[in-house]
Amino acid sequence: MIRNLENKDKENWAKLYNDYAHFYKVPMNTKVLDTLWGWIQDENHDVNGICYELEGKIVGIAHYRTMPRPIKGQYIGFLDDLFVEPDFRGQKIAQKLISHLKSLSKVNNWNGIRWITHSSNENAKKLYDKIANNTGFQLYELKRN
Repeated sequence: MIRNLENKDKENWAKLYNDYAHFYKVPMNTKVLDTLWGWIQDENHDVNGICYELEGKIVGIAHYRTMPRPIKGQYIGFLDDLFVEPDFRGQKIAQKLISHLKSLSKVNNWNGIRWITHSSNENAKKLYDKIANNTGFQLYELKRN
């Protein structure tokens, strides 16, 4: 079952998000977790969270938001984070979460969904290449210092 993340989910969500950060070799701490959780729970903030629940346990999470696409004069959905617990991979949970976001396109008046993944994430890319178009764009990041 796919549903919005709720206050009762924080502990289970935090475990999954820590695993997600570990996968991408990003240090994680309570301050970051609390900030992100606050954003997700704040109806006035643009970061949203959904989960895939199986037998009363959250086994997959996704964070998304609305993003303007100036060159088209439209909005799109942007999938920031997607993670499925390793023991539950191969059950099309990631695909179901993405399909749910696609269904939100009409509700939110988005012209599509975009996301990025690391070039080394071969398993995810196998799925993404089946269900979406690779835009060919490279991601750059300029740090503030």
